[in-house]
Amino acid sequence: MRTSILSLLFLSSWATAAPFDTCPSKAFLVQGETATIFGVNLVSGSYNRFADNVGTNKKVNGFGFSVHDRYLYGWDYSRRDIARIGKDYVLEPLVTSGFPNIDFYVGDVSVLQNAYYAYRKGADYGLYRVSLDPDSNDYLAATRIVNGSSLNLNIFDLAFHPDQNLAYSVDRNGNLRSIDVETGSSANLGFTGVTGTFGAVYFDVEGFLYISRNSDGHIFRVDVNNPSLTTLFAYGPSSGNNDGARCATAPIVDESEPPTLDYGDAPDSYATSLSANGARHGKGSLYFGSSVSAEYTPKTVDDDDGVNFLTSLETGLDTLLSFSLSAPGYVNAWVDWNGNGQFDDNEQIISQFLASAGENRMLIEVPIDASEGSTWARFRVSNTASISAIGGVDSGEVEDINVSIVASGVAETATAWQTAAFEDLWPQQGDYDFNDVVVKYRIFKSQVGNQVVRFKVQGELLAVGASYHNAFAVRFGSIRRNDVNEALVRLTINGEQVNKNALESGRSEAILVALDDTKVIANARAGCKYFRTEPGCLDQAPVPFTVTLPLINSINDSVSLFDEISPFIFAVNGFDHGPFVDINNARGWEVHLKNHSPTEAFNSAYFDQGDDMSGTNGNFQTLNGLPWALIIGTSWDHPTESTDMLLAYPEFKSFAESAGSTNTTWFNNAISGYSVQN
Repeated sequence: MRTSILSLLFLSSWATAAPFDTCPSKAFLVQGETATIFGVNLVSGSYNRFADNVGTNKKVNGFGFSVHDRYLYGWDYSRRDIARIGKDYVLEPLVTSGFPNIDFYVGDVSVLQNAYYAYRKGADYGLYRVSLDPDSNDYLAATRIVNGSSLNLNIFDLAFHPDQNLAYSVDRNGNLRSIDVETGSSANLGFTGVTGTFGAVYFDVEGFLYISRNSDGHIFRVDVNNPSLTTLFAYGPSSGNNDGARCATAPIVDESEPPTLDYGDAPDSYATSLSANGARHGKGSLYFGSSVSAEYTPKTVDDDDGVNFLTSLETGLDTLLSFSLSAPGYVNAWVDWNGNGQFDDNEQIISQFLASAGENRMLIEVPIDASEGSTWARFRVSNTASISAIGGVDSGEVEDINVSIVASGVAETATAWQTAAFEDLWPQQGDYDFNDVVVKYRIFKSQVGNQVVRFKVQGELLAVGASYHNAFAVRFGSIRRNDVNEALVRLTINGEQVNKNALESGRSEAILVALDDTKVIANARAGCKYFRTEPGCLDQAPVPFTVTLPLINSINDSVSLFDEISPFIFAVNGFDHGPFVDINNARGWEVHLKNHSPTEAFNSAYFDQGDDMSGTNGNFQTLNGLPWALIIGTSWDHPTESTDMLLAYPEFKSFAESAGSTNTTWFNNAISGYSVQN
């Protein structure tokens, strides 16, 4: 045919590259406005650059690998025609006939036919077939199978099944589509559960479809017989402009090459093997302990050495763990607390923790209802922050550890939720809006028999309407500092463990500093002066925190224990806190509940200054008995910024001045428009 002769004459002016030596297990990914080719390991998501430029000044798309001649084929935007690429990664132009004058970005080479297919939706375009067999009468002649109005799909790549003459893709809405390239018809096979632009899709020899999402690089594995079983398979490279190709008859693990992956060691119910989409990492310079070994499949012998539980795992108590890293990386970890043989989402004990090189220590709370006996923990370190307990990632290591949980006999009780609100202009009454520091909290008490072994404060910072810097602390009246097991004191803020001792140093009494600077921790968003006190600034989420106080020496339980625990605020050293406060000893300024005693750190010279009449009426109150700190035994809507408490809640005045004998439900009767809905 004329087309074949012209094509052969054109190619004779180019040096013909040799085909690839084998049918590679790696996937090919072409990216960029000027085509750059990468090799992607679908098992781990790791990738390496094969070619910076294939010899064209524009992109290549519609990428496919031919099992018939072991060349890559794709649409060359510089000539608006197809081209092929051999193992030297240099583009060789081909000259076809029959294509419209338009670019194609969806294409692949059939496994069962020696033919390239390209697709673009639209009535003037459609699905085209081009023979790649030089011995065929229609070699390089493009034939339209169906127009792109009849076959109207929002897809960005397609791939041919290894055993069927069907192409598959997943559209923008997450629907798996099959395409019969003989008839040009398509079927919707069901929802995969994931949506987005899938610019690179691939098959493996077992008939699994892999789709790579442009926005985040996540690679999902799709069972074409049951798309509802789609799972996140690996964390690959993201790209705004990509296309993929792969030898569909190759396994995704090539055992003829040295192993490059690290797997876990837990039983396969925890997803360990590749067939179960087990946790796996590309071997590199980031790992736990002293080394990491690569393997084709999970080991049966545990030789991991980087993670250790330093104390026993007892129900209802904290355990101290240690892990060492070769380099900084993100750590995620899970423990199968309920013993069901898998890592559930709510069993994650460490989330996206950026750990340092060398030893890291963390305190982990063992749930009080954890199942006693042998179970498994999984630790993963990677350069990717957010990963799950399964799937592949291109860096790091996974360590699975067999651990035992011991029933401690601990029982836990808790107070109801209550709200503490503070006015930080003490000893002046000031704007009296009681939103300078607002915290909702409850206190847990853990005990064995009649002996209390641990306290825990769980709370949320609801509002910071202060210009001053205040710390929020909890005082344990009947507990001395030397009763506390300081090594196991644990503080988490916003779900992240804080690497410092929350027990205030230099004190003989036990004072837990839950929030050491509420103004910094609250972090009011742009355009807002304060945190959750101003109109238009009320939709920020509260800041959750938890702090535990484990005891070395248990104490006898009594009904008064909870009553002796009280919240307060104090000024942060080094910051201005008004005319009455010495900036060099700001810690000596405190605000407590009405009639409560200050701590040993308090400077008593502040009493009876301004509007304070502590020496006459009792600690921390005005002449008329108004306080600067409140406990409301319920969830409470605090006043908006600069709204006087007595305006927002008119009944509060008589409640306070009567020492709480009248208007006892004042907090339920706010004036509309003057308070924040919590």
